[in-house]
Amino acid sequence: MLTSEQIAHFETFGFLVLKQHFSTDEIAIMKTEAEEIYLEDRGGDQFDDIETQYIQPFFERKPYLSSLIDTDRIYMIGEDLLGPDFILDGTEGRLRVGPTPWHGGKPEKNSLPHVKINIYPDPLTKNTGCLRVVPGSHLFTSPDLYEQLRTPNYSPDYRPFGMAPEDIYCVPLEVQSGDVVVFKEYTLHSSFGGSSGRHQLACVFFANPVNEDHVKHLADIYKTAKWSLRPSESFINSERPRIRRMVSKLVELGFEPLPY
Repeated sequence: MLTSEQIAHFETFGFLVLKQHFSTDEIAIMKTEAEEIYLEDRGGDQFDDIETQYIQPFFERKPYLSSLIDTDRIYMIGEDLLGPDFILDGTEGRLRVGPTPWHGGKPEKNSLPHVKINIYPDPLTKNTGCLRVVPGSHLFTSPDLYEQLRTPNYSPDYRPFGMAPEDIYCVPLEVQSGDVVVFKEYTLHSSFGGSSGRHQLACVFFANPVNEDHVKHLADIYKTAKWSLRPSESFINSERPRIRRMVSKLVELGFEPLPY
C-alpha cells in the first residue's frame, strides 16, 4: 500500500501523514463508538474537561473499531514498515485536555522497530493541538542532542535550548478529519494550544522479534507497562487470521491476556 517514497520518508524523518485515509462516514462510526467507550468508562458521567481520558485496550471494545485492525488500510501500514510478521502492542483512545509536552523514547542501536498509527476524527491545526514532530529525532546519535526533550516537563518555567517549548523548531502535522499520522515513538512529539475533548485513536505495532535482545526488549516493556503487549481474548480467539497472527507471538511469550 505504501510507496517506496513514503517508506523512505518514514525511515528518514520518523513520521508519515496519510491524507483522507478514512471517509467521512467511516470516521462518524469510529467517533460514535469511541464516545460510547468513553462514556461507559466514566460510568455515564459527563467528561470533566480537566484531565485527559486515556483508555487501553480500546478498539477491541466495539465492533467497528475492532474490525479496523486487520483491514488493508491499517494492516498494510504495519506490514510495509515492519514486515509480514509484526505484532500488536496495543490499541488506545484519548480525549485530550490541554497541551502535551515534548517527549519521545531514547533511540537505541538495533532496537526492535515499531510504528504508532494515529487516526484523527477532527481537524487539528498548529494552534488547536495538532501533533508536532522534530524530523529525524528518532535516529540514534551519541551523544543524544535532544536528550532534554525526551522526558515530559510540565513546568511553566521550562525553557529547553532557551526557548519556550511551543517555539521549538518542528513540523506541525495539521490534519483534517480522516487523516492518519504514522510515526515512531522515538520521534520527538508534542501538541500545544488544543481545546478540551480532542479525539485521538491509535494502535501500535512492533516488528517480529528475531533475536534474544528483541525478546528482552518486549519483556522489559511488558513488565513496566499496565496494558501494553497484553492480547485481548477476543483477538486471541478471533476468526480472522490476520488478527490471530498479530497476537500469537504474545501468547507464545506467555504474556497475560485481557478480557476484552
